[in-house]
Amino acid sequence: MTNSKSQKEITKAYNFSINFLAIRTRSHKEIKDNLYKKKFSNDIISEIIIMLEEQGYIDDKKFALEFVSTREKVRPKSKFALQYELRKKGISNSIIEIAISDIDEYQSALAAIDPKLSTWLKLDQQQLKAKMMNFLKNRGFNWEISLATYEKISKGFKNKEGDK
Repeated sequence: MTNSKSQKEITKAYNFSINFLAIRTRSHKEIKDNLYKKKFSNDIISEIIIMLEEQGYIDDKKFALEFVSTREKVRPKSKFALQYELRKKGISNSIIEIAISDIDEYQSALAAIDPKLSTWLKLDQQQLKAKMMNFLKNRGFNWEISLATYEKISKGFKNKEGDK
């Protein structure tokens, strides 16, 4: 009876994990945390993690690469901010370095402010700088990247002012 009960728990935990993975790819830590929250034992959680790895459902490197790619397209952030987010998801530093190695922070900063520019360009120079610098700081960009981004945008702003 104990064996069939543990098999039912394993099946239940496996199904929870598959449903959790159906939404998006997950890290090992996210799966473990979710199963722990559902009150599964450590033995069952370990067994499920092994099963999911063997079946190719969880792979932290693949997860990190997809996470960074999605972030770059949807909500660009600095390397620092991405590192922080990935660490919170249990990704190792070596995998994080691989995942963020191709990011050009300057291009990410430009992409991050692009949706806001049409509104911000109506502001005066000081307001534009304050908004942009705060926005980029909140996305984790350092002062140098933020300032370089502002200077590039403000040149365009000054050129438009001169065209009037």
